[in-house]
Amino acid sequence: MGRRSSKEWQVIIEQQESSGISVAQFCKQHALNNKYFHARKQSLLKRQQRKLSSPFIKVSKTSPDTTMMSLQIGDATLSLPLNCEPLWLAQLLKAVAA
Repeated sequence: MGRRSSKEWQVIIEQQESSGISVAQFCKQHALNNKYFHARKQSLLKRQQRKLSSPFIKVSKTSPDTTMMSLQIGDATLSLPLNCEPLWLAQLLKAVAA
């Protein structure tokens, strides 16, 4: 078998987690190297944490003729009116960053 992509490893890790058996048993059943499985799992977790812990939130108008803005955090996008209350927006951003 050739190299597996990150997406394939994500699926394998999710299968192990939902299988109800230990990593060692899962790796044995699927002919996977136990140490490599753990290394890939750690690598994917770190990548996800970096994606979520970015200190910046991208803000943009959705289009020139609207009164909406979009906040993009990782893969999530939230659309809000441009005239939303600044204090409320600050509280929202603080809660998201926590």
